[in-house]
Order: sequence, then structure tokens, then C-alpha cells
Amino acid sequence: MPALPRPTGPDDAVPDVPADAAAPFALVPAAYVLLLRPPQDADLTAPGAAGTEVLLQLRRNTGFMDGHWAAGIAGHVEPGESVTAAAVREGAEELGVVVDPVDLAPLTAMHRSNAVGGPALEQRVDFFFTLTRWRGRPTIQEPDKSGGLAWFALDALPEPIPPHELAALRLLIAALDGRRTAPAITTFGFAGD
Repeated sequence: MPALPRPTGPDDAVPDVPADAAAPFALVPAAYVLLLRPPQDADLTAPGAAGTEVLLQLRRNTGFMDGHWAAGIAGHVEPGESVTAAAVREGAEELGVVVDPVDLAPLTAMHRSNAVGGPALEQRVDFFFTLTRWRGRPTIQEPDKSGGLAWFALDALPEPIPPHELAALRLLIAALDGRRTAPAITTFGFAGD
């Protein structure tokens, strides 16, 4: 990605910027929706993570983390679109489900570096939601980008999962098991994380 142009005013009066100053970077927002349900093959529902399944999709032909199990609904926020509108749109595009924005429960917002790939002048902010109610049966809508769709118990997740998504899933597991509340904001891929 080429460097972004420096902003200019109506009269192009831009203050001098030292040559060694950091170039502007892109902050790419994305919505991730973790569809959750109780286990379908159990007589009794176990408490916490053991009693919860998550819908994951096997990435294929996307150019990023192919061969990894990832959130059933995920995608970039389009220009002029809110993150909740993006989650609703991606639900229809990827799984053919209708998502009501009021049913999206915030899990965490993750400020992520490009440590897992991407241009040097790019950082991400990923908004993770959980969802327990939707309309329609989730089915693969983009077969060229998906190698499968499956429900997994949170205490028996498949491998591999994109590292930043696994971090969010671990926060969810800890919250469901009563160990700690998921923080509103997390970081991933920065020094000290």
C-alpha cells in the first residue's frame, strides 16, 4: 500500500513536517461475529464454555490465513458504514442469515498490529461480537472462499485458528467460565502483548 497523502487545507498551508517523522498509517476496521449456541447433541447443558458451541468457517482462497478455522461472520467495514452495519451485511453475505443489530453483544475491541501480516503502514481495529439469535440457517454463501462450516465446543476448538481470533475466543471462554470479564479494549501484536 503506498503512503497516504498528507492532508492539505484550502490554501495548501501545511506545517513543515520533519523528514524523519512517521508516515501516516491506515487503521483498518473489521467486524467479527461469533455465533454461539448450546450443544445440540447433549442431554444436559454444561455450564460455561463447555456448554457453548461456536460456528467457525474454514478459510480458503482468501489470501490471508487460508486453512485456518475463523469466525463464521467477519469482514472489513466499508467506507461510510458503521461496524454494526458491517456485521449485519457480512452475516447475509457469508452465511445467508439475518442479523438484528440489537442482538450483537460486544465482546471486545482489539487494536492489532500487522504482526500477523499486512503492509508496514497498517494497523487494525477488530470489533468482536457474540450472537445467540439470528434468522435463517447458516450456510456457506461464498463457496470459493470457504472450505467448510462447523460448530465446535469452545472447550474443544479446532486447529489452526488465526492468532488474533484465538485470543478473542480465549477471552470469551474465560468470561463464560467466570474467570474474568472480557476487557472492552485489548491489544494484539504489539511489544509487550
